[in-house]
Amino acid sequence: MIIIGFTGGTGCGKTTALRCLEPHSSEIFDCDAVYHELLLTDPELTQAIGAHFPGTVQNGILDRKALGRIVFANPSALSELSAITDPVVKKRILQLLEQAEAAGKDAAAIDAIRLFESGISDLCDVTIAITAPESDRVQRLMSRERIDEQSAITRIRAQQPNSYFSGLCDYTIENTGDLDSFQTACSTLLLKIINNKKECQKMNEEKKPDLRDELFYQPKNAYKDLSESDIQAMNDYCRDYMAFLNAGKTERECVCEAVRQAEAVGFKAYQPGMVLQPGSRIYAVNRGKSAVFAVIGNSPLSAGAHITAAHIDSPRLDLKPNPLYEDAELALLKTHYYGGIKKYQWTVTPMAIHGVVCLKNGNTVEICIGEDPSDPVFCVTDLLIHLAGDQMKQSLAEGVSGESLNLLIGSQPYPEDEGKDLVKLQVLKLLNEKYGIVEQDFYSAELSVVPAGPCREIGLDRSMIGGYGHDDRVCSYAEFWPMIRLGTPEHTCVCVLADKEEIGSVGVSGMQSVFFETFMKDLCESQNVPLRRCFEASKCLSADVSNAFDPTYASVSDSRNNTRFNYGIGLCKYTGSRGKGGASDASAELVGYVTRLFDANNIRWQMGELGKVDQGGGGTVAAYMANRNIDTLDAGVPVLSMHAPFEVVAKLDCYMTMRAMQVFYEA
Repeated sequence: MIIIGFTGGTGCGKTTALRCLEPHSSEIFDCDAVYHELLLTDPELTQAIGAHFPGTVQNGILDRKALGRIVFANPSALSELSAITDPVVKKRILQLLEQAEAAGKDAAAIDAIRLFESGISDLCDVTIAITAPESDRVQRLMSRERIDEQSAITRIRAQQPNSYFSGLCDYTIENTGDLDSFQTACSTLLLKIINNKKECQKMNEEKKPDLRDELFYQPKNAYKDLSESDIQAMNDYCRDYMAFLNAGKTERECVCEAVRQAEAVGFKAYQPGMVLQPGSRIYAVNRGKSAVFAVIGNSPLSAGAHITAAHIDSPRLDLKPNPLYEDAELALLKTHYYGGIKKYQWTVTPMAIHGVVCLKNGNTVEICIGEDPSDPVFCVTDLLIHLAGDQMKQSLAEGVSGESLNLLIGSQPYPEDEGKDLVKLQVLKLLNEKYGIVEQDFYSAELSVVPAGPCREIGLDRSMIGGYGHDDRVCSYAEFWPMIRLGTPEHTCVCVLADKEEIGSVGVSGMQSVFFETFMKDLCESQNVPLRRCFEASKCLSADVSNAFDPTYASVSDSRNNTRFNYGIGLCKYTGSRGKGGASDASAELVGYVTRLFDANNIRWQMGELGKVDQGGGGTVAAYMANRNIDTLDAGVPVLSMHAPFEVVAKLDCYMTMRAMQVFYEA
């Protein structure tokens, strides 16, 4: 008798696939049904569950709804339940298999969503994964369970992705919605397996692990493990991210958009003295330029929090305090670059102006010029090649100076005057008419010059995203997206969106500010937990980008220790430069914890450094979290052309980073 294991997520079509065994002499064993039978026939199992989960068993009968409320809201509790039930279910399945073989059956099928975790796969000669696009699964669940769309999506996304099952099984059948095609594919494969059962059994018995597979670490392109539904989920998430990136080109805009999305799903602005309980969803904003979001967990804060921290500022050009001047009858704005940039990259690029101006009358106006298709744009000019002989002899760092990054904003003189600075006057007149601005108001303004226009898909295969501000909004959104979709976690989860990382995380809105401590101290005091005890038990993923390996500039990177596109989230054990100067060096224990967590949830990850040892380096907010006695590891999306006005990331890495943050919250 050949034993076939079936697995896959809810709503993929396993029941339909199993029916294709009916024409054969076979038995089908549903592990869920076996478990429910055991609850009625095995009092020892019921007693064990009741002892571990008090209040779930009354008079020897399990209250399944009460148990469900506990385990489905708490991944740790679900794991504890599985540890109790899996061995008992496996033992019963083995008994049923022996009975089927004694009855002369040709085949037996085992239907188990936890086929591998439970060890039941060890009983199987062949394993088959049944997968389906998320949209199809949602419709099936809604129809079968009579639940709404969001409930169906939540249930599906709480399970392992399709790639997890495909990566473990011998065969995969994709159910794309065409019933006839799906049944034909199932019947054909099952007939092949049953007709060749001796060969399958022999192959399974003789299967020996390759020593290289056991001992070598061999990362690979993660696309090899993605199903169609995984790719659909990836593209859905990346569309959300692109919308966020377009909506937030400054830290203020990012905070505003994040708060809007969080409030839409029930987050409340934290107020000192608020009553907090497991499941409470709160946020706090620091001067409009940084923010923190939290979901209170079941465990006390003395057990630590799971924290993610990223920054929402990006390199840019800021207007100087007294920026507007006229020269050669052109109006220009003086700028001061923010963060590390290659200055020549910021010339002859369409630019927009974003920010706020506090007017003399006390009102504040928001400015955004250059993003609407009907808006004008601005630019920093460059020297024509015909006259650039001397400039071309200079180094890239010297060819364009910081003082020459002047923004061209007008050339038309004010028509009703004969005095000087008429172009400047015309520009001020236009600003005054629309925003009420006078020249003195520039002193009380925060105005930034950023590349104009939306981000775009890159490549004929649309597998990448190009745009301004990936560093570090690509990681900020990856930690924020699952935060606002989180249920009640075991540990309190905290998502930090910080400012000023590009200039050292300093200032009132940077990661070194006590704003973060103040927020966390308030949470701790609500539970009578000392802040220092919370921090020493906490874990943090510093979500920041890494440099993707670029074959065009291969000489600056150690290819063995560099992240690559499509290999998953990039982990960086230490940052800093040269001799680890300024580094946050994560412990071996923390790296082991994170990588085991990712492996258990089929999160594709890779390890990297920022270039060759003597080449340069950089830092993140990790050092400032670690200084608070919080175990911290850098983890984020690999980027090409980092700090340029147009950076590039791979969609797969964006998606894997979001999934990584999700399982970290749920751990």
